[in-house]
Amino acid sequence: MAYEPPYRFGPPVGAPFFCDREDELKLIVNRMRGGIHVFLLSPRRYGKSSLLEQASELLLKEGGRCASVNLLFCTSEADLASAILSAVVHSVLSGPGRAKHSLEDMLRRVRIAPQVTFDPDGKVSVTFAPAHSNQDWIGVLQDTIALLEDASEKGPAALILDEFQVVAGIGPKGVGGVFKALADQAKHTSIVFSGSHLSVMENLTRDKGAPLYGMGERVMLDVVPEEAMTKYLVRRARATGKKMSMTTARIIYHEADRIPNYVQQLALAAHEQTDGEITEAEVSRGADRIVDGQVNDFAERFEQLAPSQQRVLRALADTPTSAVSTKSFLDKIGVANHNAVQTALKALVKRELVYQTGRVWSVSDPFLRRWLRRPLD
Repeated sequence: MAYEPPYRFGPPVGAPFFCDREDELKLIVNRMRGGIHVFLLSPRRYGKSSLLEQASELLLKEGGRCASVNLLFCTSEADLASAILSAVVHSVLSGPGRAKHSLEDMLRRVRIAPQVTFDPDGKVSVTFAPAHSNQDWIGVLQDTIALLEDASEKGPAALILDEFQVVAGIGPKGVGGVFKALADQAKHTSIVFSGSHLSVMENLTRDKGAPLYGMGERVMLDVVPEEAMTKYLVRRARATGKKMSMTTARIIYHEADRIPNYVQQLALAAHEQTDGEITEAEVSRGADRIVDGQVNDFAERFEQLAPSQQRVLRALADTPTSAVSTKSFLDKIGVANHNAVQTALKALVKRELVYQTGRVWSVSDPFLRRWLRRPLD
């Protein structure tokens, strides 16, 4: 019999592992229905991809079309054009009812002829030779939006761009501004810009003069509230015949820094430590097992840091703080001035090792933090 774990982490999750987020899900689906653009922002592991997958499924069930693409591996304008066009073509061809145009008809409407391949499951992928000007790629993206706009005549249409922050690093100055023109063109298509590198996404969306300022509704995804998550943990444990108290569920929630993916990971590790009741002892053993499995990775990432960055990271592992400019903090990490701290923090943020909530700086991964707190052998 296949093992069915009570908790899931890593890839996007659906029912019964999708916890809370009803309000955010309703809002995003409503914006998709209405052709309104959305900016979905949160740190990694908060569940953006799971939320967007649920929204996409709901839109499809209603007869709409939703093209979804992860831009994480895009490094050029050609990559962007290929990835987005592939997602849109697949969405239009596989949407409800017969497509208004055949594959050949759709690709004839794209100003640069792509190379077409079919995955084993029949999914279409298109690629371009990297020998065209940037203006050609803008045109291809405009043609791609036009395909979705055409499809929206038969129902709501949406385009999800996950890991959107990568556009800031493509080209000499980034290509974020290109998407303003695309968003203007999408009169009936909702574009969902989703990103996890908050400082980059803020530069793209928040302030006047930002490439996408005022182009849609900003949704900041927070952690799942404690009551909802702890009740979920207890309920899923009981479904497997094991007991977990609300006290233990709260310990898991806070030991995992309330971050949904890590909460589920720690809950599963604790669940696997016993055939009976899951207590604080199982939580501690589960956390140690997770850390033990990642020691080599943590050590390698730590060794790649400059000494000042290592000291800042260890200091924040000991105590998250907003007082990074105080003399006591400077003395603790052995640097001469505030600028040195800011330089180290900037490098750690870029590596996604630390993050800032309000004014407080913390280590991004609770298991990395646990490893950093371990005494040296």
